[in-house]
Amino acid sequence: MEVKKIGSRGILFNLPSKPFSVQIYCINTPNYLFIIDSGVVLESQMEDVKKYLEENNLLTKPVIIFNTHCHIDHIAGNGVIDSVAIISHNLSLEAFRETFDLLNKYEDYKVAAEKLVFPNLTFNDKLFFENEGVEFFHTPGHTEDSASCYDRVDKVLLVGDSLVSPLPSINWQKLDVFIETLDKYKEIEFNKMILAHEIVLEDTEFIDESVEYLKRFKALDVDFSGFTDTHALMYRWGLVNIARNLKKDGEEEKAKKFFLKAKADIENPIIKPKDESEYKQFIELIDNGLESQ
Repeated sequence: MEVKKIGSRGILFNLPSKPFSVQIYCINTPNYLFIIDSGVVLESQMEDVKKYLEENNLLTKPVIIFNTHCHIDHIAGNGVIDSVAIISHNLSLEAFRETFDLLNKYEDYKVAAEKLVFPNLTFNDKLFFENEGVEFFHTPGHTEDSASCYDRVDKVLLVGDSLVSPLPSINWQKLDVFIETLDKYKEIEFNKMILAHEIVLEDTEFIDESVEYLKRFKALDVDFSGFTDTHALMYRWGLVNIARNLKKDGEEEKAKKFFLKAKADIENPIIKPKDESEYKQFIELIDNGLESQ
């Protein structure tokens, strides 16, 4: 675990994980300790964070946890540290229930499901702790329930998985809304932009690159040249994720385009997974998606 002080009151924890390291962030305000996201299922990330906070006498104030969205690499440690509130967007509650049901389907994850602590304070548009200078606001794109945090004192913007390196992580079908969210980030004055995985940004160049990729992805016109294995991983799963969600939404023709693109591109040596089991899983998802088309 790598620990770095940010600004006058921020602590950034970078914790090893696969395929990307996980970043958990704390804001030590006058009356609360805010913790942004809580780590991966079946890994002891939040326990490591708790130990550091205890050793540095940082758990003397009430703790508020904020989940940027409902994915299991952001919510697993919600119950590790006693908190007075766990905050999320109100759409996260339904998604939490879906995550709970999914974990319960697999024997290895049932313990994690039992430990999963749901948010108990939700908001729709934004939630502002004025005395602390901390704001939470809805930023749909990566998922419909995605939300971000802004520390007005240190001008630190925490965006969850709205930005992921090297490519946007596409799960939700409304790409125009995703692009709008990223463009709105550029209107916020920030010294640091903390991504939930891997990196910290200090300017908007990566936002522009991500917007351009989303536009090309929407047009099914992505240039593969220069793709690494990680690029390929995110691209191929983006195709399947959006196709499945379009189909779920009843947009059969749009879904078909993305399924067919995935079926064609998976045979490209640049995009094809090296792992045979992933390849078979991918093909099965595509074939199932095209079955009723």
